[in-house]
Amino acid sequence: MKSKRTPAAEVRSLLTAAAHRVLARDGERGLTVRAVAAEAGVAPMGVYNHFDGKDGLLVEVIDDGFRRLGDQFRGREVDAMARFRQSGYRYRQFAIENPTIYRMMFSGKTRATTEVALGTFMAMVDVITYGQAAGVIRADDPVALTLYIWSTVHGAVSLELEQAAPPFMDPADSYEGLLDFIARATAP
Repeated sequence: MKSKRTPAAEVRSLLTAAAHRVLARDGERGLTVRAVAAEAGVAPMGVYNHFDGKDGLLVEVIDDGFRRLGDQFRGREVDAMARFRQSGYRYRQFAIENPTIYRMMFSGKTRATTEVALGTFMAMVDVITYGQAAGVIRADDPVALTLYIWSTVHGAVSLELEQAAPPFMDPADSYEGLLDFIARATAP
């Protein structure tokens, strides 16, 4: 009896999911072709066949991280200010739940493909333009506002992940205050 081959798209998904699990469990140093293949239940050659090796797999993992981060900004709330704030909370939650991939996404060692990174950034811009259309965010250049806001929340989240903020500060309270600050700074 012939064994059934797994479709190529499914193998790619298995390998990507396995890479995320290896990263979460073993960190960036633990991400090897062998470890990912074993976690996915495929031969190591599968990583080479589907991603052209570890470097290609890393790009896919970073792209997948950016896609998942971008999903945090897809409009769920009708109220513009609620969407703005909830997007901020979901950004922080993504980083806290995925610290290794979050750090890798912004380390500069492996870059996301331009299309995927831009798609995530534009999802953030959409939150701002939605707020502008509702009159809760000032009518400045939405791309520039997005960059300012993103830089601010990214800095706060990065400090939290690295435990670099002053020890007397509660990260959740500090982040709440930061979102209040941003809302006031971007108000019409």
